[in-house]
Amino acid sequence: KRRNALIAAAKAKKMNILFIMTDDHAAHAISAYGSRINKTPHIDAMAREGMIFSNVMCTNPICAPSRACILTGQYSHKNGVPVFVGLSPKIETVGGYLRKSGYHTSLIGKLHCGGPNAVRRDDWDRWMIYQGQGVYNVPWFYVPTKDGKVARKVYKGEYATENLTKVCKEVLDEARQSGKPFFMMMLHKAPHRNWIASDKYRARFRSMTLKNIPLPDTIFDDFKSRASPIRNAAMTLLRHMRPGMDLKLAEFFSEGHTFEFEGKTYTGKKNAQGKFIDAWPDGMDDRAKTALSYLRYMQDYLACVQSVDDSVGEMNAYLKKHGLEKNTLVVYTSDQGFFLGDHGLYDKRFIMEETLKMPFIAKCPDLIKPGSTNDDIITNVDFAPTFVDLATGAKPAAMQGDSFVDNMGGETPDSWKESCYCRYYVEGGEHNTAAWYGVRTKTDKLVYYYKRNEWEYFDMKEDPDELMNRYADRSKAARIEELKALLKKLREKYGDTDQYINCGEYSL
Repeated sequence: KRRNALIAAAKAKKMNILFIMTDDHAAHAISAYGSRINKTPHIDAMAREGMIFSNVMCTNPICAPSRACILTGQYSHKNGVPVFVGLSPKIETVGGYLRKSGYHTSLIGKLHCGGPNAVRRDDWDRWMIYQGQGVYNVPWFYVPTKDGKVARKVYKGEYATENLTKVCKEVLDEARQSGKPFFMMMLHKAPHRNWIASDKYRARFRSMTLKNIPLPDTIFDDFKSRASPIRNAAMTLLRHMRPGMDLKLAEFFSEGHTFEFEGKTYTGKKNAQGKFIDAWPDGMDDRAKTALSYLRYMQDYLACVQSVDDSVGEMNAYLKKHGLEKNTLVVYTSDQGFFLGDHGLYDKRFIMEETLKMPFIAKCPDLIKPGSTNDDIITNVDFAPTFVDLATGAKPAAMQGDSFVDNMGGETPDSWKESCYCRYYVEGGEHNTAAWYGVRTKTDKLVYYYKRNEWEYFDMKEDPDELMNRYADRSKAARIEELKALLKKLREKYGDTDQYINCGEYSL
């Protein structure tokens, strides 16, 4: 009854939907999620005014596939984007379903699962997308022209996060003039690698030290009990961070900064001409290099996040100014989680908590109780069905996900799922990861590295940091067999097969 009342009220009031998504923003870099390293006041305000979700999972924790799942409500093996390939415009997206139901729909920013040819034109009243990752400075978009072709729109002298905010407000002005409810996908570039901060925040965060941005408890994890993929991954702070492009060491030390760690002070390395260069300071051991890599990474990453937080505040202020606040569902999320030095890593791709879990905060006074929380298991495949359900009261048959409108309204259905199925397809590649599929429940996790015939099992209650693989623990044998059966059942339920068993990182 409550669900029907919420849907009816939403449709009667023409509820708007503003979907704000960043790239690689980990939940543990949001103070509402308990961050120890930064403050995000505007995102936190959304959490106070709405609902914060603690168990939203990414079914394929990598940028392009996650975005395809969000757009289609389908798993990667169904939508055809298991790796970095374009989404077929033959697949109707969430924008199409909402546009047909009377919404003004817009797709603005980082699509990243294909260029203009991947945009299904009938789905969007307005679309402007970056090329690939986009750029932080002098951002530009592909935009459609009246003759059906594509042109570039360049914004000189602007910073991507601030520019996207400006552009999205302009598009919302058009949507308001149309007299229709709006559905906007606002897709930030930030805080994606290589973390170019705005002039507003760069210096402020570069002055911070490990006292302000403390090391993660697991940064020196030795992976003793773990399977080979995590032990051999290239994407560590020590091995994979580039002193120039990523860490910008010459720039950092030339600004007058030094680095202090375990009683020693380090200054940058200079060339014969006395100029700082992008290289590790002399005399650093691996622990110190790891710590410096973490600090430099976080300084610029968090500065990028701060600009995003400002953007969230601006968008919510826009809604309030124009009398749209009560009747708009605002969502803040990221395309997956991200390692922030946890376990000595950066990036994503593993089924570990830091990358599997997505931040997800939703507010709407007409739908969601302020200050509420939700710990139901939800996936990125569920987003599109929820938005369509909210607008039309039905879930499209082509979508595999489940609507969580009830859950947002404070009533979890009795039949709601108790686990989620996830899969990552790349074996090897630049980051030297391993292909896997797995299942996550609220209490534990089982993952199978199917090309290596290796398993891992984690009891998340006893070991929330995932330091101990207990697959060989006899006391867990019965539970592991239950999860293997569940994993098989979920693969059958969603129709996952081995059609993409030999995926390269950037093409099929």
